[in-house]
Amino acid sequence: MIQKNLNVLLSNKSYKTLQMLYVLSVCYLEFIHCSCGERIYYGTDRNFDGTVPKSESYFINSTSPQTLCNCALKCFQSVVFCIGFLFSSQNASCKLLKTYLTDANKNGNFVGEDWEYRKRPTEILSLNKPVTASSNFEDYYPNAGHKLIYLVDGIKNAPGKFHTYYEPYPWVTIDLEKYSIIRDVVMYNRADNHGRWLHSVEIRVGNSSVWSEMTTCGTYPGPSETGDIIVVECRPSRYGRYVTLKIVQLNYITDDSNAKNGNNALVLEEVVINGLYL
Repeated sequence: MIQKNLNVLLSNKSYKTLQMLYVLSVCYLEFIHCSCGERIYYGTDRNFDGTVPKSESYFINSTSPQTLCNCALKCFQSVVFCIGFLFSSQNASCKLLKTYLTDANKNGNFVGEDWEYRKRPTEILSLNKPVTASSNFEDYYPNAGHKLIYLVDGIKNAPGKFHTYYEPYPWVTIDLEKYSIIRDVVMYNRADNHGRWLHSVEIRVGNSSVWSEMTTCGTYPGPSETGDIIVVECRPSRYGRYVTLKIVQLNYITDDSNAKNGNNALVLEEVVINGLYL
């Protein structure tokens, strides 16, 4: 009889919702160390040195006393998008994070003893996404084999690559097609030659693709070398749909006629944007 009454209750839509939430909670608590669905998995950052940033701007809130499982569940249920948390078993304390901690962020002023950092795993957001640029080398030399889409096709060290024409401040914008949180941007410099042409790159993120309306993720001063792989971490993490890379200083090269008047060319094998869709 009890089971029959329970089934009647669960047939009600509101009770089904409660049942689903209970199952998610139980599943999450049981699988804190492994995956219970990609959206609610938090992996340990093995590189975290136990240093907790002092500024409260990194955190949604801090609570104690807490268990590891309760801390994870609070992050999962947070109204503000929670990308991870810091937990101290010694202090039974929980700090919910709204931005990824980068190497620079970890060098704060508070050494937190046994603090550990758990974060949502990122995904590649840029693969095969729409690309626009200030110019296209192929428009001037159709047989060069350089196409805009090569920037995000997942292929590196290929004859064809992304290549703007020669201009003072070349740029490229990748449309992620969804509002996203950006953790870092990885640039694969050309592997053939002229690697030093990659310098003074500023990366911005925004809901608009208009440069002045975007927020700086990070910069790469350079100059680079042929075949370099450059990781620019957003500090703090940035939110938006569009990511733009732009050379913001005139070319310093004097022994190449293509660089006259300070002209640059933005040339890359690939760009990988890591983060999460929101």
